[in-house]
Amino acid sequence: MVLTKGFITIATGKEQYYKIAKNLLLSYRFTTENPLPFALLCDEENEYTKEFDDVRIFSNPTRSYLDKLNMFDLLPYDINIFIDADCLCFSDINRLFDIFENADDFCCYGRVLPLDDKTGWFEYDNLNADLQKQIDYVVGLHGGIYYMRKTEKCKKVLKDAKTFSKTYADYKFKGKFETPGDEPVVALSMAVNGCKPIPHDFSSLICWWEHENLFKLDITNRYAYCNPLNTKTDIVHWGTRFTNSIPYCKEMAALELILQGACEKEIKKSNKHYDKLALKNKINHLKTRVINKIKRILKKSL
Repeated sequence: MVLTKGFITIATGKEQYYKIAKNLLLSYRFTTENPLPFALLCDEENEYTKEFDDVRIFSNPTRSYLDKLNMFDLLPYDINIFIDADCLCFSDINRLFDIFENADDFCCYGRVLPLDDKTGWFEYDNLNADLQKQIDYVVGLHGGIYYMRKTEKCKKVLKDAKTFSKTYADYKFKGKFETPGDEPVVALSMAVNGCKPIPHDFSSLICWWEHENLFKLDITNRYAYCNPLNTKTDIVHWGTRFTNSIPYCKEMAALELILQGACEKEIKKSNKHYDKLALKNKINHLKTRVINKIKRILKKSL
């Protein structure tokens, strides 16, 4: 039997989330030679959902991180790779299916840590006696990508994670989430269910906010390079707050132009426009810092 496989992302709530989900889709199709089906899990159908190969509607969306915990019943393929909507693809990511081929039924990028570790999403000492008996390791993970086979084991990982989210404060999870985050509860559930993350491959995924403005990006030439890590990457995970940033908008403007059949001259013009905006923004930021420093000096001298 041939198993179906494809990518999925989530958009619920604000129109902004639907826009960036569509941007992810467009970047995937442009940078991938043989695109696979790409599904959207959402809370309504609209102008953005028409672009996707499959659309599945949440019956009771939380419009938060926790919608990820309700994915299982909506999974459209036998093998699914979830990607956060605030990502952009810069090269062919179909290879992710090969990377995770021998992984557990639910998997992601992360670290398997000893029970006395204090750097994972949870600490062994904060768990009740029953949970302590069920785990042999602590998990640290990145929730930007989840690999999911449509099996009972995968279903249980998400079900248990949802259960843990209801008593979130009891576990003293790490991280500063306004609402319960998916990563801490998924990490605990993976440990309870014997699923392990695989080592983070920076050639697959790098977070923008960890190396802000230290990338060389050119989506039209399928290129993303992170200077501090000295590596090219397939996916840049921007973080929602940076999807309004000048670098993100520059890449999307260039992609939209090339998809519209614009010539190289028009794309260069667009890039120059955003480069000028970036320089202006940098100058204004520097001015603000200088003015604030002068104010602090004057205040101390009074």
